[in-house]
Amino acid sequence: MQKTSEKKLGLSQSVYEKLCKSLLPLTRPNYSSLIGVWTYGVFAYINDIAPEPVALCGLSPIPEMILNTAEIEMDEAMKKKLQKLDESLRHPAGSSAVDSLCEDTAALSTSKKKKKKRKKKKIQQEVGSQESEQDKEDTVVTSIEESNSSVQPLTHENPNISRRWHQTSHRWRPKLEKLANIDASRTYRLSGLTLVRDPEFLIANGSDGTQVFLGLRDDGTEVAVKRMIRFNYQVLKNEEEFLRLPELDNPSIVRYVDFAEDDNFGYLVLQLCEYTLDEYIQDHLPDDSAERSLVLKKLVKEVLCSLEVLHDQKTKVLHRDIKPQNVLIDIKGKAKLADFGISRRLKQSETTLRTSIAGTRCWKAKETIKEKVNTNYKRSSDIQVAGMLVYYILSGGHHPFGEDVACEYNISRGRYSLEHLDDDVAKDLVEWMINENPNERPTVEQTLAHPFFWTDERRVQYLKILGNEKEAENCRNADEEILNAISKHAEGKSFSEWKSKFTSELVQKMDGKKKAYPENTLGLLRFIRNLHEHYKPDAVKINLMALFPDLFGSVYMFAKERGWNSRESVIMDINSAFLMQI
Repeated sequence: MQKTSEKKLGLSQSVYEKLCKSLLPLTRPNYSSLIGVWTYGVFAYINDIAPEPVALCGLSPIPEMILNTAEIEMDEAMKKKLQKLDESLRHPAGSSAVDSLCEDTAALSTSKKKKKKRKKKKIQQEVGSQESEQDKEDTVVTSIEESNSSVQPLTHENPNISRRWHQTSHRWRPKLEKLANIDASRTYRLSGLTLVRDPEFLIANGSDGTQVFLGLRDDGTEVAVKRMIRFNYQVLKNEEEFLRLPELDNPSIVRYVDFAEDDNFGYLVLQLCEYTLDEYIQDHLPDDSAERSLVLKKLVKEVLCSLEVLHDQKTKVLHRDIKPQNVLIDIKGKAKLADFGISRRLKQSETTLRTSIAGTRCWKAKETIKEKVNTNYKRSSDIQVAGMLVYYILSGGHHPFGEDVACEYNISRGRYSLEHLDDDVAKDLVEWMINENPNERPTVEQTLAHPFFWTDERRVQYLKILGNEKEAENCRNADEEILNAISKHAEGKSFSEWKSKFTSELVQKMDGKKKAYPENTLGLLRFIRNLHEHYKPDAVKINLMALFPDLFGSVYMFAKERGWNSRESVIMDINSAFLMQI
């Protein structure tokens, strides 16, 4: 291996050793995460060429904070290198870099080789029996890193160990600071993890006696530790099994860290987040209404992206317990689905799961409420409950089927109210998702393609497309019936007297020598189409969505009622315009 590294860069092994030693201090938590990313990046390059110096220098596995920063700042090539380095640090090969180096170095004496082999054999015996012994200098700590065995033993902390802490959380920082400096006699050690089983560090209570504590990993990463009593912790094991699926290793899903157990409890170690969706909606939204609307739409999209990960054709996971308390908000304000304790996975050939009734009161699909014992659960069942959650988010904490004891009765009867939503397009999305007929509900991919998520640019493009339809083209001689129908969507709206919103010079220029555009919605659609088609320098100066904030929603709903959105010409133009924007 030494010859290989020298051949690649012409550097000796000692140069790499000195370089690693010089870089090591830059991995400490007092440096910024970006410095940490670049430092670990250099280690990753060295590891590809000369892994022995990296293994010998005492480098810790890459902290979660560094991995998160890399996910945002680095390209795919660097991410892969960092993942490879992290894997090698967390799971050294059976023949470790240290042992390989000793065996390859002819200068070592036979007695030293035998001593190394005896030491290696002793360590293997300790790991095989899953027992920990304290020698004269150190505590033997079994790693908590993810491995083939999901269950790891417990150990006790050497009181002289100073705890590393990478400060990430804002909400939990005071408690984490205390945890990082608390007397060792008060701590409880899981292998590679420190927590204090005290109400002061308890951050959440769940069903069936589940408790969630703050914790610190030995590499300084902040974590949440979900604890459940052993005789009832199959739910916890089920959640662990799902979170370990490669398909769920995704930024939209709360990150799995590890699992351990003792005589009384099981412990699931997870990414630490700041709030539940419920807490965030109630107390942490921006005061500015425009900014708040953007944040709420972002949260809706992130929740649906999380569900898309589960419902993917290769994954086919049914969450079965979607509710505000099971969506967590991370330090960046990103929403992530959590709590997979009662989730189930469909086989590739299956579309329906016959299962016992699951879920939380008022957060169940209609078809699951009707059954008394077992029920047929599909991905469309998740979709209806997700629709309730979408309304909950956009309305600021309201339920479409009511807040009181009649909620489940209303779900079973299909009785809902969207009174807390003003946006017609948002209402259309929610109504589609909460449809009482499972076969009429959209897939999660269809929800994400809904016009509610269209950009302003795409919405203007849609208005231009409708302005090219024959009804708009004939706006000066339009049929009375269609004028009456479309006028109902314009009552009290920002575009009811639309000409007054444009400069008189522009209106005169657009009218030209022809008959003036009629001041109705069809006239406005044709005006917009011609403005963008023939007067582009003027068009780029006008923000139509700001000028007429309710125009798109009103026109979209009218076009949907009249069947315009299903016309082949409209569909083709929409798809063509969308492809041009990609």
